[in-house]
Amino acid sequence: MERSRRLTLLALAACALLGAQDQPQLVWEGVVDGTSILSVRGSRIQIEDREGFPVQRQRHRFFERLPDSRQDVRLEVREGRGRVRILEQPRLENNYVLAVSIEDRQGGSSFYSLEFYWNTERGGFFERPLDPRASSSGDGDRVTWAGRVDDEVIVECRGNECRSQATRGNPVQRERARFTRPLPDRDVSLSLEDVEGRGEVRLVEQPRRENGYTARVRIRDHDGGASDYGFTLVWRRPARSGSQDGIARRGMTWAGRVDGRVRVVVQGNRAQSEVVKGAHVSSERFDFQRELPRRQNTNVSVRRIRGRGRVELVEYPSRGNGFRLVFEIDDSSGGADDYEVEVGW
Repeated sequence: MERSRRLTLLALAACALLGAQDQPQLVWEGVVDGTSILSVRGSRIQIEDREGFPVQRQRHRFFERLPDSRQDVRLEVREGRGRVRILEQPRLENNYVLAVSIEDRQGGSSFYSLEFYWNTERGGFFERPLDPRASSSGDGDRVTWAGRVDDEVIVECRGNECRSQATRGNPVQRERARFTRPLPDRDVSLSLEDVEGRGEVRLVEQPRRENGYTARVRIRDHDGGASDYGFTLVWRRPARSGSQDGIARRGMTWAGRVDGRVRVVVQGNRAQSEVVKGAHVSSERFDFQRELPRRQNTNVSVRRIRGRGRVELVEYPSRGNGFRLVFEIDDSSGGADDYEVEVGW
């Protein structure tokens, strides 16, 4: 009876300390005989019994869900004689799952009481210091953005301000941005780095005179419910001589018959297509006038010569992506159509 009331007492104590710094976000209890793995994601727990007997009298209480963001969770063992350790911290690569091992190798079973602590306000995104010297471009500036996205949004950054607009779903929550210096009122080539989030994050528009020197980033989250996202846009400071990278001119042409959505990756003097949705590309061909340079902040462009659908740049060359250029063709009108695309740099 006393053990069955233990979790209730812990919950009441945690509620009483709601504003305190050491409040646990999760309390878990159970009787273990052998080796078991706890997997925590969001507000759910799964147990895998590796050795010995299944966990008995399991109880748990979430005070805050584990966010879909990079975290370094802290574990405290309040009671238990065996070895308890964190196997995996929540990361993008493991779908933000926390994995914990409980090993009880002594004879008989033992009662365990565990407390877990994580950052609920910022999801760990701004835990790293904002240091302009950390930029992969070495002499660059940056803007770092974070927010909680539900479905699809466009984030627009101009000057020293970033604003989001929900194109589908709910408005962004807990939106924030930090600049090392404002985006300049001139043509610059940005690179997208340090992306966090479970969905798709794409830089879809570079700052140009035609758009008022505004950068646009599209975030798509279709997994259901809101999730934390973050990214960094990096640009290079102008050389003292005032030299510019120049206007993009034709580097290659790509052609093919598309039925659905296709992603084309250009790197060096090679191009390769990948079907995102729909049928395979047929009659594909490409013609290089010159090689895509391995250079940071190269001015690039795409222009649809033929085809009824939409063609857009989704990834710009940078050190972080191996200096590759990626564009997408979206043909959603039904049936296939012939496309020809000019790519410049």
